[in-house]
Amino acid sequence: MTTYSTEPPLGIAEFTALTPEERVRAARCGRGTAGPAETARILLMLGRPRTCVPGLLAFSLGWSVAGPAFDGRYVLGLALTLAYGLLANLYNAHTDLEEDSRNLPGRVWLLLRAGDRRVVAAGHLLSLTILATAPLYGADHLVAAVLALIGAHQYSYPPLRLKARPVAGLFAFSLAVIGPFALGYCAGPHDGRAPGGEVWALAAFLTVWFVAKGMVKNLPDHDGDRAAGLRTSATVFPDRAAAARAATATTLVGYLSLPLLVLGGALPALTLLALPWAALAYAQCRAMAKAPDAATANQVLKRDMLLSTAFLATLLVLNEPGWATGFAVALGAAVLLGSDRVALDSRRSVDVRNRPADGPAPTTPRKESAA
Repeated sequence: MTTYSTEPPLGIAEFTALTPEERVRAARCGRGTAGPAETARILLMLGRPRTCVPGLLAFSLGWSVAGPAFDGRYVLGLALTLAYGLLANLYNAHTDLEEDSRNLPGRVWLLLRAGDRRVVAAGHLLSLTILATAPLYGADHLVAAVLALIGAHQYSYPPLRLKARPVAGLFAFSLAVIGPFALGYCAGPHDGRAPGGEVWALAAFLTVWFVAKGMVKNLPDHDGDRAAGLRTSATVFPDRAAAARAATATTLVGYLSLPLLVLGGALPALTLLALPWAALAYAQCRAMAKAPDAATANQVLKRDMLLSTAFLATLLVLNEPGWATGFAVALGAAVLLGSDRVALDSRRSVDVRNRPADGPAPTTPRKESAA
């Protein structure tokens, strides 16, 4: 039997030598004794702010559809949307140790240093913050916030654990943009109007577009997820190349459905200028299919996030140019580029390798034999 104690701390070499199962047990049992500053940085890394930017832009799109306005309520809504994305990623870091121990051992190393309980507590704190501020925007926004938080929780946690279901998981993943879009519309100055056809059309478009994004996101983890026995949109295919072909087809459907929104009057004709991004999205999918290993695939995925953000930002600016839109795009760019600048992410090349990310020696559990 193997147990874990807190002294002396587990070192990098010891952690590397552990099997995936032992890494999971160490992370689950570890209390995390990193200092406050280091813990805060790790929590941000596990929250992955760069992946929250599409949701931020989706909130702005929903707000602008309700009625463009640039005020303090809008700025607060953008901040809360970032919190929504962060908490979803923190919950994922807690629940996905089994597959991360194979796909992203560096992420498990980060969680071990910060402490599993601290990661969950941070997610709960962000959830409570969103719930506490939701009444400021009205009853409909409160309902939308509750539903969005339930979706973020049940994407990762039982009893539903939607991400473990290949089809349902993709639609649950799309909540990363649908949730913020709904929150933006409900928070915006819609004067109690029920959502019209254009709102539902945009919601459907964002769903299809982000379902495709979810299929692409699952590709780098194909081998590790199969080894962990997980069924995802990627592992239902025999190899990553086959899964990439399916993701490519769905991606093109998502991007090229934009003209239907213009024909239906949900978006102005000017937004068709965003269509060239579809060609780059296709090239990204091809690069993913040809990636020789998970590390390379993760680098492709990192570029894909830049592309997805640029597309949604273009769509937002062309649909509703103005101060509110400009602020959201500038904030999104600052979060995305700033996160890359200071390495606030936990899906880096070094996190994919068997050796965890370099850094200060952690203050976490050491494996020892028990009688």
